[in-house]
Amino acid sequence: MKKTIINLHHWLGTFFSVLFLIWFLSGFVMMYHSFPSLTKKEQLKMLPQKKATLILSPKTVFKNDTIKEIQTLSLNHQLNRPIFHLTTTDGKIISKYADNGTPVKITNEKALLIAKENLKIATNAAINSIHELDQWIPRTKFLKHLPIFKVSFKDTNKTLAYISSVTGEIIATNTISERRWAWVGAIPHWIYFKDIRIHNTLWFQLIVWLSGLGFLMVVTGIFTGIVRYKKKPKANFKRFKNKWYNLHYYFGLLFGLFICTWIFSGWMSMTPFSWTPSTQLNKSEKTKWHKGTFTIDQFSNVTWNNYLKQTKDKPIKEVSFSFFNNNCFTQIKNDNTNYLYCISTPNYTPGLKTYEKSINSFSIKNPVVNSTLLTEYDNYYYSRHNTKELPVLKINTNSNTVYYVDLKSTSIKYKCATKNKIQRWIYHGLHSLDFSFLAWNRPLWDIVLIVLLLGGTIVCITAVGLGVKFIKRKIKKKRKRK
Repeated sequence: MKKTIINLHHWLGTFFSVLFLIWFLSGFVMMYHSFPSLTKKEQLKMLPQKKATLILSPKTVFKNDTIKEIQTLSLNHQLNRPIFHLTTTDGKIISKYADNGTPVKITNEKALLIAKENLKIATNAAINSIHELDQWIPRTKFLKHLPIFKVSFKDTNKTLAYISSVTGEIIATNTISERRWAWVGAIPHWIYFKDIRIHNTLWFQLIVWLSGLGFLMVVTGIFTGIVRYKKKPKANFKRFKNKWYNLHYYFGLLFGLFICTWIFSGWMSMTPFSWTPSTQLNKSEKTKWHKGTFTIDQFSNVTWNNYLKQTKDKPIKEVSFSFFNNNCFTQIKNDNTNYLYCISTPNYTPGLKTYEKSINSFSIKNPVVNSTLLTEYDNYYYSRHNTKELPVLKINTNSNTVYYVDLKSTSIKYKCATKNKIQRWIYHGLHSLDFSFLAWNRPLWDIVLIVLLLGGTIVCITAVGLGVKFIKRKIKKKRKRK
């Protein structure tokens, strides 16, 4: 049995050592540079700030569209024209001009103007329409925006911008510096090569199997190290004549546990076996939260007149519409300010008890225990880059499920059950060392992670050397038999 496990480690190490070396080297880069993406805050910052005038109601604009229920509804400006962006609960996106109700139609010329207006870049640019995902927009969420206009600016940063033909919005940007870091960081680390990543199921299965087999390799390696130690418990540092074996053995002893937890946490990041519940409300909970159905019929003449009165002469970048407790709300967004208005019942502001009562309605067996207004991140609702909204209302229930409510938008931003909490520590805790005593104490976090990654890298380099020797040995034996 021992010999079988040791042989398994030798074979797995031979085939996976190079992959592990790439993962550890790219891990250094991932500490500071991730895959280029455009956050909601960055999108908002780009948008022009305008006063909303001559705006038709959503009920008028979308009267000829088949919309059972609204998932999201927002209003912003592009090239001095107001546009509604509506997403239905079945994922369909509809964008129409809010001044006359006509569908948004984006041409090459318009896409170029939108890119220049939003990115504030005046240099020349090349533009083309792409009908499939490319390396910098490889995720399936971008499929619904195809064809996509790709603008290549000739500025010093070699900026790329991707504009949706459906909404006219910029959905991704990156610079030459971000692209270079991605090639040595996120792309090899996450296996984000376009031809693999665009096939979601293939990519998922590939990561799960590679990390799962890699975890098995590390576990068998720890077992092998223990067996080797028991054979010579009092041996000096030169336990093996081969320097590769010696380095691999001792660095494996020092960093084996970290490598094991790091690979295991990377595996768990994919939530294999779908063991964690969704962090979003289910259909029944959404219905109880809304206390009705969010449709365009909610925007009656009275409701829309209330909106026009409340936003008159106010400069805005974007308006988001939400539905809570059978009331329509608008969240007016600018760079540093957000305003929440109830347009169906003027001057109505939901109290904290209202939110608690709504969550109590989800299940009789899961009542609210207490609630706290968070002005700082906690262990489960947090962002290393401060992209999540604050303050939020944290509502704890009897089943240890926690709901985080954004009071500025009347929406639940995060639903965290016990298994989600376990997943948070297994993945972010063990993989990124997102422990409060480390992650929020720089450069302590940097030093600890660099030392651990360096140890893992040395183990992998020695493993590559041993793997080459292992293959040569097998080839030599095979030749002798012949």
